[in-house]
Amino acid sequence: MIFKILSALVFCIVLVTLPSCIHFREKTYLDVYQGEPISFEEMLGSLTRARVIYLGENHTLKRHHRFQTRVIRALNRRGIPLAIGLEMLPFTLQEHLDDWIGGRFGKKEFLKRIEWEKTWGIDFDVYEPIFDFAREQKIKMLALNAPRDLVRKTARKGLSGLSEEEKGMLPPITPSSEEQRRYLALSLGRHIALKGEFEQYAYEAQDVWDSTMAHYLVEYMESEEGKDKTVVVLAGSGHMVYGYGIPEKVSHALDLPYRIILPTSSGDIRFEKEWEKHVEPVELTHEDFYFLKRPVADFIFLVPLR
Repeated sequence: MIFKILSALVFCIVLVTLPSCIHFREKTYLDVYQGEPISFEEMLGSLTRARVIYLGENHTLKRHHRFQTRVIRALNRRGIPLAIGLEMLPFTLQEHLDDWIGGRFGKKEFLKRIEWEKTWGIDFDVYEPIFDFAREQKIKMLALNAPRDLVRKTARKGLSGLSEEEKGMLPPITPSSEEQRRYLALSLGRHIALKGEFEQYAYEAQDVWDSTMAHYLVEYMESEEGKDKTVVVLAGSGHMVYGYGIPEKVSHALDLPYRIILPTSSGDIRFEKEWEKHVEPVELTHEDFYFLKRPVADFIFLVPLR
């Protein structure tokens, strides 16, 4: 149960920072630095000057994935050499991902080989257009994440609870900054189970996620194959909000221009009754976020309700 709570944590953090309950009549792209709405093409012009583009998502919202697909297709039309980084798959499955792009088997066999239901569990249909387009255009896809079992065990027992063999499977894990942990604590305070040592374990599990994805992204971009590519990273918004998580850790290794785009959820999110049993009300005010010295993203995609 702790792992399920932690998995939801990353998303909940974004709920308290983005205007996700406002109803928008039209799709709007907001340039956060300018504080002005811009067109999709204007936003795209900025993206073409980046080497890493972080596209956030709520995993279950198909509209977020349609937006991601649109961005990838538009960049491809402009002739930008692309790769796509995925939170959805652990690095241990890269060979199967390469086989998919190489057209060596079909969808049914691919999902069987990567054990999609066990590995990720979200309906593959919401991601299928992205996987199909990458295969059609021979765009490299990168499995970035840590094996789920290792993240789950870290959430239960902390990094010190991993065996030496398990630790050896992971890249170096760098702890999140004090500011990021302060930010995470705003949401952790809601979770009944994440108290005492379990709060620290939650931070460490987040670090395993973010450090692993950043490591394999950097490794690819420093490789001969990836040195001239622009990588579009698809991950939950909590792994990139305010530039924390993956962007911050990548920037420590590579000084490359990047952009972050976060989509709002526009009131579509509903928590299950089971989830509500494990949280308690916490009052957060605007002033609670004053310590943040950076914008939430470069662009926000304000998504209208259906």
